[in-house]
Amino acid sequence: MKPILRLITLCFFLNTTNISAQDYFGQFSKTEFNCDGEDLNFFLWLFENKTQINNFLDIKKGDKVVEIGAGNGINFGVMSMLYDSVNFTAQDINETALNRISLNKLIRKYTKYSGKPQTNTFEIVIGNLTSTHLKDNTYDEAFIINSLHDFDKQEEMIDDIGKKIKQDGKFILLEGYSFPGDTQTCPDYGPHVLHTLDFELARFEKHGWYLTKMRAPNFKAAHYGQALIYERDKNKSLAFYTKKKNVDEVISHAFRFRDNVVASDAALMLQITDSLKPRIRDINQAYTGFETWLRELGYKHMMKAEYQAAENIFKSIIDLYPTSYQTYYWLAYAQEKQSKFELALKNYSDALAKSPNNEACIKKVKQMEKLSNGKN
Repeated sequence: MKPILRLITLCFFLNTTNISAQDYFGQFSKTEFNCDGEDLNFFLWLFENKTQINNFLDIKKGDKVVEIGAGNGINFGVMSMLYDSVNFTAQDINETALNRISLNKLIRKYTKYSGKPQTNTFEIVIGNLTSTHLKDNTYDEAFIINSLHDFDKQEEMIDDIGKKIKQDGKFILLEGYSFPGDTQTCPDYGPHVLHTLDFELARFEKHGWYLTKMRAPNFKAAHYGQALIYERDKNKSLAFYTKKKNVDEVISHAFRFRDNVVASDAALMLQITDSLKPRIRDINQAYTGFETWLRELGYKHMMKAEYQAAENIFKSIIDLYPTSYQTYYWLAYAQEKQSKFELALKNYSDALAKSPNNEACIKKVKQMEKLSNGKN
């Protein structure tokens, strides 16, 4: 575990050409979280709203939650906006980065964002490279957030953390991964390779931890981030894999959205979307973030200025998930980039109707009203 916290830059997660991914990720952080995207840290890249985080993590009042490699505790700042009466323990090896004064200041900032009194408690534990120095059999959930790849003694730490989690507790990883033929290296503290998901699953099983929940399919969209939950209950894991296997074949067709030739073909996209539609409930049970992952494929095309492909993807998502204002907004954005101003106005207006008082939507509606009327 490296002894320094850095605010997550995620440069190894992003594949961009002529536009910053920040133009897409974090666009609605003010609307959803009352803070800027950078204040959400790694959560920015995986979850678009509070409901998604809550549904995936399923943390309950009274739970004892620890993050190993917590840095200055920023991730608990984010989580403190979502939960009440949770006992948070931030663990790291760097006393300079993680200390009571800076943590209290950080929590005050996030309490202000939340707009409600702070009911959670926060503890600090300083460990070393091979031991967390945490109490055994104590925690309901243990997190490693975008730092496992930086641990110097990974096997020893996985073993040690396992001893600290209750028998029915959860080991939660928010991390980045490589893909076969697409190896990624982390630029922090010298380059080191990010493991593939298959490698990590086998390694965690060796330590007695089995995958029971997964945010999105194991296929790169616009970044390499993934959220996983491991538990000791092998039967629960087998049930998850049954759900996963049940939908992976049909999901494989959605992987083709990443191909510009495929995504630009409206008829082909409709055919693929129609194959997904009857299975969407099953897909959501296996991958809680499937809708967001599909949007990330659209962002990927927008990063490359492939706006027709992005437009078709967002149309497909609306066909599958008609209630999310985010997709209407990005559909309008892709249309705006193609000077389809009247269509863009309609979809920005639809986004605003689903998210009233959304400042980004209000601004875009006004812009499109001028452009669609031929005003400069």
